[in-house]
Amino acid sequence: MLGLSRSFSVILLGTVLAFNLMVEMARLRSPSLNAMVIKLWGPLMRSCETHRFSGTPYYIASSIIAIGIFPKPIAVLSIAFLAVGDPLASLFGVMWGDKSVRFSNGKSLIGTAAGVIACAAVGLVFLQIMNSSNWLSLTQNEILGVAILGGFAGGGAELLPMEVDDNFAIPVVSGFVLWLCFMVMRF
Repeated sequence: MLGLSRSFSVILLGTVLAFNLMVEMARLRSPSLNAMVIKLWGPLMRSCETHRFSGTPYYIASSIIAIGIFPKPIAVLSIAFLAVGDPLASLFGVMWGDKSVRFSNGKSLIGTAAGVIACAAVGLVFLQIMNSSNWLSLTQNEILGVAILGGFAGGGAELLPMEVDDNFAIPVVSGFVLWLCFMVMRF
């Protein structure tokens, strides 16, 4: 949304991904480097990521796909779903997930619901801003419908019955759902 071209953005993120993959592979092969990385970034990492890839390469790869495939507003919104919805889903799941129903993949209903609500709220605000700045021309009912469907796609993407990191699934799944919503509304 800052005026960068699609190709420049993909190349820039591709470079960041290549660097990140080199660091990830190096730290997983070198216990001393891994200890250094964990000391620096450990508070932001999940315990299971200390001896396997972190979520970062999945995050960057899904951002590349979103930017490369989807129209700019959809790419930005699907990445925003990941940036806001996933951490809130995780926070609510960690804090109150034990008081909730658990799905077969270990995710909790309360965490998923928090992700859905967060994504819908982000979608509502983003679409209102895009509409008022003339990037889009949607009715209030269309904005509400897209925000709700996008919220369910963004928050529910982690429940897909596949072994896909949610950092990868959220932007890709929500981007396709948002794109489909816009195509259906315009026909």
